[in-house]
Amino acid sequence: MEQQRRAAHDGWYHETQSSQQRQMPAVPCQMITADSFLLDLEQKLAPAFRNLLSQRSGLLSAGQRCYNQLFPAEVPLSRTQTLSLYDRLSSALTVAQVTGIQPLCSHYAARLAPLNCPDASRESNIRQTHLAQYARLLATQPSLVNRQMLTQLQDVGLSTTDIIIFSQLIGFVSFQARLLAIINALAGRAATVLPGFQHVKESSPQGFSLQPRSWQGYLPELDISQASQQQLDILDDCAEDGRDSAFYRVLALDASSLSALSAIAATIMQPADSEKYRLQQWSAVVTSRLNGCLFCAGVHGHHYLQAGGQSRYIERLFQGKADSDGLTTDKDPLINVVQMLAQTPEKFDAAALQQLLDAGYDHQQAVSILLASALFCWVNRLVQTLGDSRLA
Repeated sequence: MEQQRRAAHDGWYHETQSSQQRQMPAVPCQMITADSFLLDLEQKLAPAFRNLLSQRSGLLSAGQRCYNQLFPAEVPLSRTQTLSLYDRLSSALTVAQVTGIQPLCSHYAARLAPLNCPDASRESNIRQTHLAQYARLLATQPSLVNRQMLTQLQDVGLSTTDIIIFSQLIGFVSFQARLLAIINALAGRAATVLPGFQHVKESSPQGFSLQPRSWQGYLPELDISQASQQQLDILDDCAEDGRDSAFYRVLALDASSLSALSAIAATIMQPADSEKYRLQQWSAVVTSRLNGCLFCAGVHGHHYLQAGGQSRYIERLFQGKADSDGLTTDKDPLINVVQMLAQTPEKFDAAALQQLLDAGYDHQQAVSILLASALFCWVNRLVQTLGDSRLA
């Protein structure tokens, strides 16, 4: 959301900030709760549905830990860490507004409101404009983010670590919004859709294939020989080849956010010998196709096939043409539902969830499918933001 000038103060304010009063909102959903990850919304679920999430206690604790790391009570600034708490929360609010998930918008607005805004200098205004525009673009059209845009962030003072944290928080809020949409669907509540915000755009099918691709980062990678033991341990936890992965070596420059992402991914993705694993891999492929992430679509397309998936489904997905109604290659309800969660989370409700149930998936399988899609709405944005992939 763009900043606007208020005459009452010599500064720029986010639209949710008050130039006269600093009291907290009175509406319950706008209050800041101890649960800053799910905003206590899961407490309103029926016991059977609440158990679907409580069984994934690792997800809830890792999600809260990631939130606390990205949005702490205070952010000490330094030469290498210039992304202030105001920068982080205003960007999070921009992403939340793009998703249209109202409780999430209210939460970040409530945290942002008491903060002092940046000064009104020309440099500060340019910086805030770049942050807002970049956050909105990555949230809505991740396939359009390119190396030049990272250079522009560096030009307005963001360090390499800042850019990694910035990308992580945009991905995290994108994930958080979709998780709240899933909870809304489990609760049987109708979606609340307000006009005036952009939907996530579907990418072109051009370039998608199962041919091996290599990923090259736009930012400097962690030098393994200079890495701390904490960084090495986190790389080892991420994947067997974590130390050899250019992607993980870039993310490891901010080890805490990578550790939280790795923990969240581990609780969502099932063991490779389970039926849920195949469904989750298919969900990851569909989500990556929608978001335009060639690298993730190819990697998880292979995982899907290794888990017993059908190659013809991959071919139809990758070759399909998109129109105003979305993917037209298949009437698979999983594709339809994942597309709604990935592109229009504000519209995702009980009726969308029911499509999966009507297709024969049980609630456990449906939640696994949807959580995988939500996760890759985060991972895709990191892969697309921080580097580029080319055919090997």
